[in-house]
Amino acid sequence: MSKIFGIDISVWQKNIDLMQAKREGVQFAILRGMYGNAKDTAFDNLYLKAKNSGLGVGAYQWGRAVNPAQAREEAQIFVDSCLRERQFEYPIYYDVEDILTMNLSKEDLTSVIKAWAETIENNGYFAGIYMNEYAFQTEVNSEELKRLYSQWRAFWSTENNEPECDMWQFGGETNLIRSNKIAGLICDQNYAFVDFPTIIRNKGLNGYMCSNIGICHVDTIETLAKRKTIEELAQEVIDGKWFNGEERKQALLNAGYSYLSVQNKVNEMLKNQNTVEFYTVVAGDTLTAIANKYNTTINQLVNWNNIKNPNLIYVGQKIRVK
Repeated sequence: MSKIFGIDISVWQKNIDLMQAKREGVQFAILRGMYGNAKDTAFDNLYLKAKNSGLGVGAYQWGRAVNPAQAREEAQIFVDSCLRERQFEYPIYYDVEDILTMNLSKEDLTSVIKAWAETIENNGYFAGIYMNEYAFQTEVNSEELKRLYSQWRAFWSTENNEPECDMWQFGGETNLIRSNKIAGLICDQNYAFVDFPTIIRNKGLNGYMCSNIGICHVDTIETLAKRKTIEELAQEVIDGKWFNGEERKQALLNAGYSYLSVQNKVNEMLKNQNTVEFYTVVAGDTLTAIANKYNTTINQLVNWNNIKNPNLIYVGQKIRVK
């Protein structure tokens, strides 16, 4: 099995020389984008350094959600704060190891992971799950998650005892295979067993999608010529030809279109028609849930309502939703 050598880094390695890392054989870097809903202060700079060094790039979010609604909101904030308008050759991972999440039941933790990953995928990104090997086998519905998402596992061992996964974090401060330092700094090290860059580019994910028509995969020229524009699709949605809510989302995704691109155009067209509607916040509401209910996006709600903190809404608040 071929192996691609890479590292995962965060603010703790903010001064790493990635050109030197590449000279030492590193081919990709997975960057921490967020700790819960807080952005890693080194992310933007590390992304630029990795790209300028010619490394493949992926990203991860340290998860702190304890229910599916929080997980969906975490994922959307991650997309809006770190992923949008950037390109990633490696998956976007949910790092599942925080004490808040690990105290959940197996069923609840699995539901949180799925809610996060579904949100990432619905935004056009390749979702993966990072967990310690033992925790993956004991704390979640591992067989279900293996069927659904790419697996990145942490397991300190030798090359004679590799876990069955797409990416293996084989060492950090403890490293049984090679030196624990890259470019003079201690950092986590990995082997990827899958050619992620080719898969992601061919599927048009992680910022490689054809944005003018919102296609989430690569098609032939003949097929593209037959596809509808975002404007055509948006008008069909307004005319009621693509169902509502989750049915609409799945129908558009199954047809190979970007749900968010279509829905954003729908919102724009309705706005131009001066169609305005407000919603009054009740207990238990989140901005993510309200956005899903009214087939819009968190960003659109934030812009319409001049919301400073997407995580802070209050009972009785009137929010424009259309």
